Amino acid sequence: MKFLVVLLVPALLVTSVSLVRPRQASDQPGIPAEEYAVYAAVIGNMFAGDIVTFDTQAKVKILVIEDRTVSAVDDGFAGENEVEELKQGFSPIISQETIDDYVAKNAKSHQLLRSLDLKLKYTLIPKEKIKEIFDGLPSSEFYRQFPDSGGYIALSRVGFNTSSDQAFVYMRHTCGGLCGSGHYLALVKKNREWVVQKKFRPWIS
Repeated sequence: MKFLVVLLVPALLVTSVSLVRPRQASDQPGIPAEEYAVYAAVIGNMFAGDIVTFDTQAKVKILVIEDRTVSAVDDGFAGENEVEELKQGFSPIISQETIDDYVAKNAKSHQLLRSLDLKLKYTLIPKEKIKEIFDGLPSSEFYRQFPDSGGYIALSRVGFNTSSDQAFVYMRHTCGGLCGSGHYLALVKKNREWVVQKKFRPWIS
């Protein structure tokens, strides 16, 4: 199985999203607090020292986050075999029920709230606002409005097992037309804290 896909196309998000089925906005209740705790652990790991540790190494003074959840399906990098591929890639760290919960929750997009407990300053902005600024890809106008942001991220819903000691999430980072990547992260709870156990990058551009 080979996950890594290197893209050299200037319209990453536009072309990717157009190839997958559209998702509906959810009318369900808000995202539980435990998912925000997982998000905080993921961001703390990926932006340790307020730096984009996984890509550009850019210094980040404000983290820009898309205000609705996304998934690898939205980005065009997961299909009918997503569950089996994730199981093979993350077993035994993550169980089947955790992956199943992740897939089920991400059938729809959900609204994120300002409920993140981060050391890093952050802002939530609507996808429509992002497109309005740079038509889907960061531009000089985006960086004028959000200097030292290093681009922006989008997060999926979090999948858990029944005992809530495993978590699985997807994160997308976009920083330009030929600058972006997607990341699956598996976490476990140790001493009441979420800790990233394994990361996998299914795509990069």
